[in-house]
Amino acid sequence: MRLGFVLLSCAIFLAGCASTSSTIIPRMSGPPLAAVLPLTGDLGEQASDLLSQEFARNGVAVVETGRLRSVVAVDTDLSSATPAAVATLKSYGEQLGVSFLFSGTVSTDRGPLSSYPHVFITLRLLEVSNGQTRWVGRYGNSMWTSAWSTQGDLERGANDIVQEFIKAGGPAILRE
Repeated sequence: MRLGFVLLSCAIFLAGCASTSSTIIPRMSGPPLAAVLPLTGDLGEQASDLLSQEFARNGVAVVETGRLRSVVAVDTDLSSATPAAVATLKSYGEQLGVSFLFSGTVSTDRGPLSSYPHVFITLRLLEVSNGQTRWVGRYGNSMWTSAWSTQGDLERGANDIVQEFIKAGGPAILRE
């Protein structure tokens, strides 16, 4: 009898732990002005998807991930301002119909106080017409413990870096 009660209690508890969430995205006027390229690093594609979602939640129109994947080569290096990189930026901008691209890196590192790897994100806003970096945002601190999980740290990082972009006046840059 007790075992049945314990098992039933555990099943109810675990069912209550399932998480679901939804967000209504604000209506955005006009076409997307930017695209989030796949970030380099093991968690790069996942980070790019999370960043795109966070931008949309905050009213910043970005190109849908599916459309982006059909245009952008995954192994493209846009970290330099070489003529080839600028030409690639221009090509991507024309194909996607945007003036700006977000590019960057995501990495993990075990901090001295944690059991889960910490996430570090560097995100740059690149102007496609000339390759100039117009904004840089960074997230990560190896001394702070991500007590729950690396996934939670990645989600927090995407949210925090988008909030920094908003606070810095980034949406105004996109409309220039």
